[in-house]
Amino acid sequence: MDLISALDEVGTEFGRLVDGTAPEQLADTTPCTEFDVRALINHVAAGANMFGAAFESGAISDEELGRLMGGDILGDDPSGTYRAGSERVMAAIRVPGAIEGTATFPWGEMPREAALGIAVFDVGVHAWDLAQATGQDLELSDDLADEILALGQAMGIDQYRGEMFAEEVIIVETAPTWDRIAAYTGRQV
Repeated sequence: MDLISALDEVGTEFGRLVDGTAPEQLADTTPCTEFDVRALINHVAAGANMFGAAFESGAISDEELGRLMGGDILGDDPSGTYRAGSERVMAAIRVPGAIEGTATFPWGEMPREAALGIAVFDVGVHAWDLAQATGQDLELSDDLADEILALGQAMGIDQYRGEMFAEEVIIVETAPTWDRIAAYTGRQV
C-alpha cells in the first residue's frame, strides 16, 4: 500500500465532507461516541497538525501538543483549519526520506511508516463517521477500505478496547468493507 497516496485520498475525502457539513450539524452526534461533529473535525485537524509536526522535525513540542490537544482549534473556520492541517502533514510526508526512520509521537517513538499507517486508518475511519453523522455519501473506494481494514487489524486494536475503541460489533463477514471497518472499531452499523 502506498501510504502517502492513501493519506492524501482519505484526507481529501475528509476535507470534502467537512466542506459539506452545515454549521447547524456541528453539535450532532457521530458514530464515534467520544465526539460530536465539531469535536470529530477538531480531532482530525489537530491530529493532522500533530503528525505534520512529528514528520517535519522528528517530534512535536510539548507546547504545540498542548495547543493542539488542549481544546478547540477550529474557531469559526472548520474547513480552513482542517485544510491547513492536512496540507501541513501532506507537505511533511512528501519530503524525500520523510517516512524513513523513527519519530516521537505523544505515545512514544515509533517507525514513521507505522505512524503514517495509523494516520491513514484514523482519518479513514473518521471520514466514515463524518459521512454518517452528516448524511453525506462516503466517496472512498472499496479497495482502499480493504487496505484500511487490514491496517486496523495489523495495529492490534484489541489491546485498546475499552480505552480508544469499543468492543467489536459482530456482523456477517460478507458485509460491505466499510461496515466491517465500522464494526471492527466498535461502531454500530
